[in-house]
This record gives sequence, structure tokens and C-alpha cells, in this order.
Amino acid sequence: MFPVGISNFAELFKGSSLIVYIAIAISISAFLYFATLKFVLALQQSGYRVRKYFKWVTSPETPYLSRLMLLCLMGFLFFLVLNVTFLPLVNEQIGSFVGLISFYLFTFLYIKSESSVNAKVPLKKTKRIVRLMITYVIVLLVFSFLFITLLNYLAFIIGSKVFALLRLSLICALPILSPFLLFIAFLINEPYERFLRKRQIKRATDKLDKSKVLKIAITGSYAKTSVKEILKTILSQKFRVLATPESYNTPLGISLATKKLDETHDIFIVEMGARRKGDIKELTEMVKPDIAILTGVNNQHLETFGTEENIKLTKYELFENLSSSGKAFFSSDSIGSVELYEKFSGEKYLSGLNGENNFVSASEIKLLENNLNFNLVVDGKIINMSTTLLGKHNISNICLAVSVALKLGMSVDEIANGVNRLSSVWHRLELVANNKDVTIIDDSYNSNEDGFKAAMEVLDLYEGRKIVLTPGLVELGKMENVVNYSLGKLLSSHANIVIVIGKHNAEMLINGLKDGGMDTENIHFAKNLEKANEYLNSIIKPKDVVLFENDLPDNYN
Repeated sequence: MFPVGISNFAELFKGSSLIVYIAIAISISAFLYFATLKFVLALQQSGYRVRKYFKWVTSPETPYLSRLMLLCLMGFLFFLVLNVTFLPLVNEQIGSFVGLISFYLFTFLYIKSESSVNAKVPLKKTKRIVRLMITYVIVLLVFSFLFITLLNYLAFIIGSKVFALLRLSLICALPILSPFLLFIAFLINEPYERFLRKRQIKRATDKLDKSKVLKIAITGSYAKTSVKEILKTILSQKFRVLATPESYNTPLGISLATKKLDETHDIFIVEMGARRKGDIKELTEMVKPDIAILTGVNNQHLETFGTEENIKLTKYELFENLSSSGKAFFSSDSIGSVELYEKFSGEKYLSGLNGENNFVSASEIKLLENNLNFNLVVDGKIINMSTTLLGKHNISNICLAVSVALKLGMSVDEIANGVNRLSSVWHRLELVANNKDVTIIDDSYNSNEDGFKAAMEVLDLYEGRKIVLTPGLVELGKMENVVNYSLGKLLSSHANIVIVIGKHNAEMLINGLKDGGMDTENIHFAKNLEKANEYLNSIIKPKDVVLFENDLPDNYN
């Protein structure tokens, strides 16, 4: 004999009820999964940081939660319509299941509409995301089954005909719960993911400790990837070099890169990123670099660092943990970098376009047919060079890389060959070929305040009508509005037409543009990049110069 209530609960699973419940739960889970893939993408693009994920989920600027609410409401209302329509023709049990059609219908329409919107950065099918998706499906399935069972159990013990008829209408509320069920799946997986990360990092650390390769670490608020690629190209003229790919600058990213490291490599170049104090120290203890490079310091990621002083202290962690025989290289074109140069007491070198005590500097920078021609100055000697890289800041990056190459024993000829072979890093002031007789400059990757200003300098090198498309900058904490307003004013003096993309920074950018003196008729708003491109194509003319400056990831849209 079951206890009171439990025997009633057992009655639910007599006959074919269990099979029916499982079948409904599986179908509901499948629909919910495909309806909420956008949230899986947002979690991945948030770097699996829960706070950032929920900031996106709950932001008034994020339409997806409100769309799910509308989906729930429409499903519930149509459920009622179906029940009222079919109830005279069927019994209550069948009538309640007929109402489920509303859930499937509206969820299918929602999935179809969302599938037509392409993500800027598609979901990366990593092993971690596959594990998360499997767990998410299981969580959806278990929750759906328990939810259906609970509804039927309540109808069974309450005995109300109205509740019995409408009980499954509550299933229409499940879409709004799905983003939070995804979080539960994340929590379930996280202990195992943390174990895998620690094991992989330990293996990489042991491998680096045993390796005789020269290790170069690059950090900074900006230009890390650019300097890494420049340095890799130059050093490859003499050495066999391995560098961390793309923007792999976390412990796990560096660990993945070390898998390709072998005894034939002479140099391993590591990019080090940080969002909080202690991040660089952790990476330095893992890599134990022989050479440290600082590209510059600004307010990038101020939102997570809290203060600019914390940013400086974090960047300096690389040099605090450098061995006594290590060499340090600093950019002279960043005030923060120069401050840390003066603070460092070991062997150090300053290079760049500004400053009197530069080890390597450059002068006479000129744009000649999309090539930058310049004089490299080393110990008073002048060497003429050219590169396809755009912007004075890239010449500064070259100076920094050249100073390292010289200290590693490379000749001027070897360095010149490397500089001549440099090519633009993807989405970083990259000239885009087209058949419209216009100049298109793609600077859409992870811009920052200094990079924004550098892009304006590049824009000034060209003649013709200048059109800039930008969503502004993010992750600047309390300074975000102030910075975007000032960038709007800056744009007004360099561009003829500006297309502001997305709501996130639109108000401050537009206010800055207007206060900077730009006519309202030359300021345009587009809710997303697709709409911005449509408008651009409608106004583009031969000889125009188009700059795409920064592009926020999907979790900001």
C-alpha cells in the first residue's frame, strides 16, 4: 500500500500513460532546444562567464527574452482557442492534448524566424559546447517529463474539470524557463570542465618547463595579436617559430597551442590577455617567459578591472614575474607603457614613434598606393622600408617587434625581408577587395579607444567621401557613455557620413556627432549590421572610403 498521495501518483503510470508522457517530453525538449540556441551562443560568446551571460539575458536591449515571453503568451491564448473549439467534439483528456498543438505551432514558427537571422560569429562546435548541449538536452527532457507528470498528478488529486482541461496549457510557459535551464546544465558540467582545464593546463605547464624553446610573452590593452603576428613573421626569417593562434590568450588557449610545440621549434610566442588582477601572473607562472613585451595600456576591459590603476598593475605582473636574466620591451607610444618602463629595474628597451630614448624608432611615414613607406631608425642608422599594413600605430608595432629581433641577433636584411612579407591581420585595418571602385577598410575586430583613434588617422590618409559604420565601444564600465560620446565628436571631424549600428551606444554616439558639428542628415541609425549594409549599398559611390570600425559580438545584440 502506497502512502496517501503516492498511490494516486502511481496510478498515473498505468497502461500507456508513461509512454505518452515520455513521447511528449521528448518532443517538447526538441522544440525548446532549437528555440533557445541563441542563448547557447550567447553563453559561449560570454566566455562562459555567468554574470555576463545573465547581464545579456536580462538586458532591456536584448529582444530574445521578450520574444520568448510573447511566444508563451501566444501559445497559451491559442491553446484556449483550440480547447474551446474542439471540446464539444472530444472528451476532456483528448481535448487537453489537442491544445498542445498551439505549443508546437508557435514554437516552430519562432524557430523558423530565428533561423533566418545569421549569427555574426557562428556557434563553435568545441568539445566543451558539445558536452554542454548534451547536458542541456537531458535537463530539458527531465524537466519536461517531471513538469508534465506534476501537472497530471495535480489534475488527478484536485479533480477539477477546468484544471484537467487547461493543465497542459502551462507547458506554453516552458520557453521562458529554458535560458535558466541552460544555466543549470552549465552548473552540472562546470566541475568536470574545471577538472579538464586544470589537467590540460598542468600538462602544458610541464611541457613548457621541459622545453628548451625561447619563450616570448606579449601583453597589453591592445595590439597584442598584431604585434604577435608581426614578430612571428620577422623572426621566421631566421628561426622556427610557433605562436598562439588567433586571440588564444587564456591559460586554456595557451595549453591548446602547446600541443603543436616540439623540439624543432626555436621560439614560442605567447599572447597574454587579462580581465582581472592576477590573470597575467597566472599565465606568467605557467609559461615562464624569457622575453616580455608590453604593447600599451588603456581603459580596455575597465568594466571588469574596476580602475585604470588595476589595469596597469595587472599588465606589470608580467614583468614582476620575469626572471632576472629576462629582457623587457615597452612601447614608447603609450603613457601607461612608459610609466611601467620607468618602474621596471631589469634589462629593458623602449621602442616606438615617440620619445627620445628609443632603441628603435621610425620617421618619414608616407602612404604610397596602399603601402606605408617609412624610415626605420636603429642606433642612428636609417633603413628605408615599406609595408602593406595601414596606420602609424602599425609602424609603432613594427618598431617594437624589430627591437626584439635585433636583440635575438637578426640582421637588418633579415628583418627587412620579414617586414616586406607582413600582411594585415584579419579584421584589423584590413583592405577588402571589391568591384565597386571604393576603398573598404575592415577594422571590425575588438576595437578600443586607441585603436579607434588610429583608424581615424588611417581614414585621413585617403581622399574621397568617408563613411564610417560603428556600434561604438563596450566593456568600459562607468566610462562607456563618456568614451562613446567623445568618439562621436571625434568621428564628426574625420567622417562625412556615419552609420551607428545597434542601440547599445547609439544615443551617446549620435549626441557626440551632433555636438561635434555633423549635420543630422549625415547621421544614420541601423538596428543591426545587416540593415547598415543595406543602407550603405544604397548610398555608396565610386571613390568612397568605407571604414567598418568595431563589431560587437552577438551577445550585445
